[in-house]
Formats: sequence, structure tokens, C-alpha cells
Amino acid sequence: MESQPRHPLKLDEHHRRSPEATAMSGLRFSWAAYRKASADLLASAPLESCGVAYSIHDPHTDSWLVDNVETVADSAYEHRDEVSATLRPAFIVEVANRARALGRSVVLVHTHPFEQRHPRFSTVDDRGEIALADYLRRRAPKSEHLALVLSQAGCRARRIGTVQEVPVWQVGERLVLMSSEKSTEGGHARYDRQVRAFGADGQRAISSLKVGVVGVGGTGSVLLQQLIRLGVRDFVLIDPDVVETTNLNRLAGAGPTDVGATKIAVAEREILACSPGSWVRGLRADVVDANIATELVGLDFVFLCTDSHASRAVVCQIAYQYLVPTIDMGTSITVREGAVTHVTGRVQMLAPELPCLTCTGALDGNQIRREMMSPERRASDPYLLGDYEPQPAVMSINTTMASLAATMFMATVTSMPSQARFQLYDGIRGAVRPTQARRVEDCIVCSPRGALAKGSSWPLPVRPSENNG
Repeated sequence: MESQPRHPLKLDEHHRRSPEATAMSGLRFSWAAYRKASADLLASAPLESCGVAYSIHDPHTDSWLVDNVETVADSAYEHRDEVSATLRPAFIVEVANRARALGRSVVLVHTHPFEQRHPRFSTVDDRGEIALADYLRRRAPKSEHLALVLSQAGCRARRIGTVQEVPVWQVGERLVLMSSEKSTEGGHARYDRQVRAFGADGQRAISSLKVGVVGVGGTGSVLLQQLIRLGVRDFVLIDPDVVETTNLNRLAGAGPTDVGATKIAVAEREILACSPGSWVRGLRADVVDANIATELVGLDFVFLCTDSHASRAVVCQIAYQYLVPTIDMGTSITVREGAVTHVTGRVQMLAPELPCLTCTGALDGNQIRREMMSPERRASDPYLLGDYEPQPAVMSINTTMASLAATMFMATVTSMPSQARFQLYDGIRGAVRPTQARRVEDCIVCSPRGALAKGSSWPLPVRPSENNG
């Protein structure tokens, strides 16, 4: 499917990609939804079982979002045994009518309970899908429908009635491609020492991901140095700023001759110098603008490296609303009466079943309002006091947080056994400690009653595109 951008991008854009490279597509389950569906449906072994999900399909990224799979009741089966299951026509009519009313895409799920490897669609499946696909296309023509088969070892999905496979992701504390079989390929010599740590499958996972970095300044620039060397090869970079003299103490790769250049240009140069075959899409823009925020929804993973509360609010919601796992990081140096009193940092993963930035109280509503306004509106608003004051910053603290974030990323997408998904750094004591926070029940951002897996059916807290400068 050939996609078109939602809005024309009127901004400085650096874009080096191979012609065949496209945004990540696939069927994305929240961690709990896939876990529950697999357990519930396979529990009926030795009989085959069926389930139905009503997913939100985004045609621009060709992705489907699922937060719930409904197990088909026994009364809905016309026939059911160890090798096949047939649903009653009346039930299929109900499914199609509901999908059309909701504006959703149907995902028809069934099990192969005896298959010990990644399942494959059988000839029985092929024959049965022909009529189903034709009926669903006629009854709910505005949606793209899928079929998915589950076994104990994983799953496989395709556009219903075709042989066109669709990758299946489970998104949560880890990001797992559930439709992928184990690799038998060896690792590239460049990554030999990493392959010895987390295997060829882990290296393949890292190298296959399309990764976004929002903010390529002090923290983002040193993070990129690590991601390139880990083997990430496909980047989307977003940053509105140019290099200033005061950035040179902490902007990796930048020198005096770069003053006045965009931070995006410096970041792209560093990526391609280290990994000439990489693909880079660089946007000199603000992620809080509507047409820029939507650039993130088709990515596999995002790093949030900005101190802007507005941008963090936007990217945080995208993480849950579109099931795009994200790692947020930040640093702070407090100086009072000429003396450093606190050196702190934090790294927090944002994904289903993990608390969001709203739950952890990391966002300042008043600051979000300020940053969403134009300079003229900020000056005239009587409820906003004070001016922005540059904060102390040094490269070593940024590098510490970037390293924690890169390790958390490795643990999320490979077999690296690190369990921390929220870490706090105390530079005075020289301590890093994992911490946990409670999710707020019915949180507007990260709960099923809020934005979780709602995709384009739920609004993002963005600045309207017409405000783009």
C-alpha cells in the first residue's frame, strides 16, 4: 500500500533513505491483550479455538492496534475439532455489522493447538478465508481485515484471503516480534561482541527497527552515538533548533564551525560518518505541531530527549495511544548560592502496563500551556509568570542517562536480562537505583478507558498545524 503524508511538510528536512524503505507496518497488541488472548484461546486444546478483535487501522503506517481479543462463545461454532473450526454464518454477520458500525478492522484469530513451532496457515485456512474475505470486504469495505493463527510458539498474520503476511508485535515492558521465527543467520563481524552478549536474534531485532529520537541536543546527540554502534540503521530525528556556542560543551559531534547549523544536520552527519548505509529522516521542526507529531506513530521505538514539557506530553501520549514504546530521559543540576546542591537524572520507559508521565507527576501543566503558545501569546497571558532561564548542563551527566536509556532499550528488544524500566540517578551520591510507580486507575493517557490503543480515533494534545512557522 502506498501511503501519502497527512500534511505537506513546510520545514527544513534532511532525508536519506533507500527507495524501498517504508514506515513500520504491522499488527500491534498491547502486552496484556496478546498474553490474555494466547492463554485463553490455547487453553481449549485439543480443540481449535477462535477469537475476534476489532482493531484500529492506520492506512498511513499500515498498522493495526489491538487492546482486546474477544473469545468466541461455544454457541457461535458450526463445527469444531482438533484440526479445524467453522463459525456460524449468523455470527460472522454480527462481526461484520459491528466492525462497520465501529469503523474498525476485523482480526479473526484461531489456534493451531498442536503446532510446536511458529504456525503456518493451512490449506484448510486458505479455503475457508476466501468466502470470509469476500463477505467482510462487502459488508465493511472501508476497513482492512486480517487473519491470525496462534500456536504455543508464536503467531502469524496476513491480510485475510491473501498470502500477504503482516508482522505481529507485542508491546509492553518488552517489544517482541511474535510472528518471527528464530534466526539461523550469523551476526555481522562488526557486531560480533554484541552478538556474543544477546545473540544473532537480538542483533537482528535492533537492526530491523525504525527508531525516532526527539531532541538531538545534549542528551540526544550522545544517545545517537550509542544507537549507531548498537546497530540501529533507520532513524527519524526531530529537533527545531540550531547549534549555538553554548551548546558546544555537550553536543556530541559538533565543533565551532557548526554554530548556526541545524542540530539535525550535525546528527545526520554523525550517523552517516559511522554507518554510511543508514537511513535518516531529519525534521527541523517541533514535535508538538500536529503534522510533526504524526511522524512518530508508525515508528517501532522512540527516545524522548527534550526538556520541553509540551513535547514530552505529546510523545508520551503517542507511546500509549499508538503502542509505540518510548524511553524518556532527563537531567537536572541544581545550583544555590553558587554551590551545586543536586545532580539528578531519570530514565523512564513508556509502554502498556507501565505508568505514564502523567501517573508519575513528571509533567507541569502550566509549563505545557506556556510552551504550546506563540511568544506573543505567552507575553500577553496574565497567568504565566517568568521567563525561560537556561539550566546548568554538562556532557558527563547526559552521557550517564543516555547509557542507561540505551541499556534499557537493549533489554526491551533483545534477551538482555535487565529488568529496570524506571531509574533515578543521584550524582552527588554516585547512585543509580531502579524505582517503581503506580499507574493511576483510569488515567486519561495510559489506561484502556483513556488513550491506550485508541490510535487515530482519539485526539492528541498537539498544536494545530496552521500554527507552524
